[in-house]
Amino acid sequence: MTVYTMENTAIFSKEFPLNILIAADNPHAQATTKGMLINLGYLPEVAANGLEMMSMTSTKSYDVILVDIQMPEVEGMVARQRDGQARRPLMIAMTGYARQDFRLTRLKMEMDSYINNPSDPKELTLQLKACSVLTGHRSIRTDK
Repeated sequence: MTVYTMENTAIFSKEFPLNILIAADNPHAQATTKGMLINLGYLPEVAANGLEMMSMTSTKSYDVILVDIQMPEVEGMVARQRDGQARRPLMIAMTGYARQDFRLTRLKMEMDSYINNPSDPKELTLQLKACSVLTGHRSIRTDK
């Protein structure tokens, strides 16, 4: 089992490859999430609002979209964003709401999972590992 330390976190993206889009309108949330992903070796792209997210996903395929569900333009866009896509991205809600009922409601509506925002790096890596397996980029069976 690989243990990820500050010295080797950049290899994480090689072991768990994903194309990632961050959809957040808050510059602090964008920078924090992007910084964590870069530290893991990813080169995420950023959409500053729901309309930009829709535009970017119409021209490029993403494995994972981390969505700030507090953006005004996001309501209802996630479901429309998935329509007509042969391989839909996994949608992870980034939320500051810790209430369990809120999380369950959002998961039932449109999202595949959720993480707290600002994200805990350990929580983020667990989510990305799962996404890599679910997207077929990594086998669930591994010696590492």
